[in-house]
Amino acid sequence: MIFLRPVKLSDISMEYVKWMNSKQVNQFLESRFSKHTLTDLKNYQRKISKDPNTFFMGIFKKEKQNHIGNIKLGPIDWNHKIADIGIMIGDKNSWGKGYATDAIKLITNFGFKKLKLHKLTAGAYENNLGSIKAFLKAGFHEEARRRKHFFFKGKFLDGILLAKINQKK
Repeated sequence: MIFLRPVKLSDISMEYVKWMNSKQVNQFLESRFSKHTLTDLKNYQRKISKDPNTFFMGIFKKEKQNHIGNIKLGPIDWNHKIADIGIMIGDKNSWGKGYATDAIKLITNFGFKKLKLHKLTAGAYENNLGSIKAFLKAGFHEEARRRKHFFFKGKFLDGILLAKINQKK
């Protein structure tokens, strides 16, 4: 259904810029507080691609190889063998089809098998049900809840912390 590969400069298109500036697409991302330009996003890709502790991957549909979103593993704390995962499905036509769950499974497999990490974590606002469900379906569990931690659309919401431990080390 999907595959992951590092985000290339050529993947940073005007469509990508639209995703990053869409109030609906980025409503749960901390990057929503900034206005994004093609130049800014290309500079981010150049910078992050040089970071050995972060893997910034594009999510692509196999049949047409079209870019539908991104998933990031990192930064990696090699001392503790842990890393955080962040995900965004930018293509709204791809929402609710299981692509996020598949991408989380793929990046988790990469983190555990290839990088030999011990634990992966993620966070979500309590009302970001799509993201929470995707992580739960990918085998993560709710590890903690930060009460009234985020201010969102005029009210405070809990932050849900999710995690998965590598059982096959």
